[in-house]
Amino acid sequence: MKVKNETPLQQDDILSFADKLHQSGCAPYAVAQYTKAYANEHGVAIAIDVTPTKMVTVFEQPTQKVVMQDKNPPSVNLRKLITTLKNQKADGIAKGADKYSKLALCIANMLLPPTYLMLVGSTYLAVGIAFMLGLLAWLSQVVLTGERAILIEFLVALVSSFVVGGLASHFPELPVLALCISSIVLFIPGLTVTNALASLTLNDFRSGIELLAQSTLIVIKIFIGVVLGLSLSTQLFGSTTAGPFVNEIPFSLHILALIGISVAIGVIFNASAKDIVIGLPAAAIGMWGPHWFTSDWVVGTWISTMLITLYGLAAGRIRNVPALVYIIQGIIILVPGSRIIVGASESFFATAILPIPSIGLSALLMFCAIMAGQIIIYSIFNNRFIFTHKDR
Repeated sequence: MKVKNETPLQQDDILSFADKLHQSGCAPYAVAQYTKAYANEHGVAIAIDVTPTKMVTVFEQPTQKVVMQDKNPPSVNLRKLITTLKNQKADGIAKGADKYSKLALCIANMLLPPTYLMLVGSTYLAVGIAFMLGLLAWLSQVVLTGERAILIEFLVALVSSFVVGGLASHFPELPVLALCISSIVLFIPGLTVTNALASLTLNDFRSGIELLAQSTLIVIKIFIGVVLGLSLSTQLFGSTTAGPFVNEIPFSLHILALIGISVAIGVIFNASAKDIVIGLPAAAIGMWGPHWFTSDWVVGTWISTMLITLYGLAAGRIRNVPALVYIIQGIIILVPGSRIIVGASESFFATAILPIPSIGLSALLMFCAIMAGQIIIYSIFNNRFIFTHKDR
């Protein structure tokens, strides 16, 4: 059987396919794998090298052609990712992926801070204030676009911390640092860390290290914003004394908050309603797993990570979608990004945010536990459960 020659149209289709995957938040190694499979379906032999910021594609036949492309950091769009993989037609024209309305996105952003506070335990007053902080984060995303988008994490952390510090001067019982963390929970790089760990487990060290560097930069911007915001509020309104940890939220509302934060994450990342529901077990494991399986937080995190990753791989295989769609809901709650910030804040302000002893010192161990859990599951099961083009 004669292999079809690559036409310029086919080459453009392949490059467009890879670009859509990359800009939807797909891990670099997965972009390369899916693109090779797509090209093979069209009788095109390619070699492709993908990193978070660059893509090099080599078309082998009939004449060798090298295409080098610089890429912007992706924004997560799970529905676009699934649509690109499952609905890509032979002529290279993919069906469009639906988007949630601006009102739905606004509500989702406003839900994240209060539901986070409800999950970790807080007061009703703090939960009410957190809605306002979520609105502030949404407005910042609307205003800061394009080249100014790099300021979002820092500005939200700065303004939110300043506002919280000012309110704490009138309401000393407010959990100041917990409110500050809740305001930026959306920007904690859970997906980036997940893709970084997945890349490292598959020996894609370049992409893994680059993604970890991006995550570190985001965490630094958030932490500096929190420190500056609270410092400015202290200069203007006076210092506030951190009160004892108080939890007024019953367990029944914790369950409601878990559903709320999962729905909010799904809407912001443009996941379908069905995929959000399927991802709820992973979110539950991410939230309560470390307590369910053992009294040791680090061991519980390791076990939880393996279960979340295995569940995501299995659900992805059954549904014929990338496992990332289901893993993200669990990892974004379990990922130590927020806990690293919590630990750094404890060291800087000498006060505890959550009722967990030495959480700052255990952040690195929890991070290693997550990496170890994903390494084990990916090395054993990834080839069996990976979704390929042939499954469409």
